[in-house]
Amino acid sequence: MSRIINQPVDVATDPDGRPAAFRFAGMRERVRAVLDAWVETGRWWEQESELIAYRVATESGGLFELNFIPRERRWMLYKAYD
Repeated sequence: MSRIINQPVDVATDPDGRPAAFRFAGMRERVRAVLDAWVETGRWWEQESELIAYRVATESGGLFELNFIPRERRWMLYKAYD
């Protein structure tokens, strides 16, 4: 089960640009592992931005999807898995 959050989030990255930690709603989560990463092109015909999606496991035991939108240099917490 999961829930869509789709809210901006502050992310600290490792030297390769992958998420290492993020802060959302006053909580700081440290990334234990990046489990998967992929690129989504979006609906380019509607000028939707490309994004890089990361599924991450945190040290607290959470599982999240973080999206980075390169054109806007912006991170989004897209999904939290239960």
